[in-house]
Amino acid sequence: MKNKTKIKRRYDNLVKIFDEIPEEKVRVAKPLMQRLAFMQVTLEKLEEEVNEYGPIILMENGKQVMNIENPAQKSYNAMINRYNAMYSKVLDLLPKNELTSIETDDGFDAFVGERGE
Repeated sequence: MKNKTKIKRRYDNLVKIFDEIPEEKVRVAKPLMQRLAFMQVTLEKLEEEVNEYGPIILMENGKQVMNIENPAQKSYNAMINRYNAMYSKVLDLLPKNELTSIETDDGFDAFVGERGE
């Protein structure tokens, strides 16, 4: 599946959370949700690369050979923190009673379950 399609699906799932929220909050949330959807897909790609090559890779530079942190791992670590912060900001736009009544699937539970096995 193409990235744009994956991002669109993730975005559509996030937008469903705001179905009954005032329009002014939706206008604020939509750009954030677009970024969140992009970040979700990007994080998955980075995770795949780390799974394939590992968190440490062998780098050769001329005669020098050394182990370094996989650049995908570095990017993942930086982005996951920003993703979590942004997700929190989006959820803060919801009324507190909405947070307890909605069910969202951002893929995190599946991600944790797959990595924990």
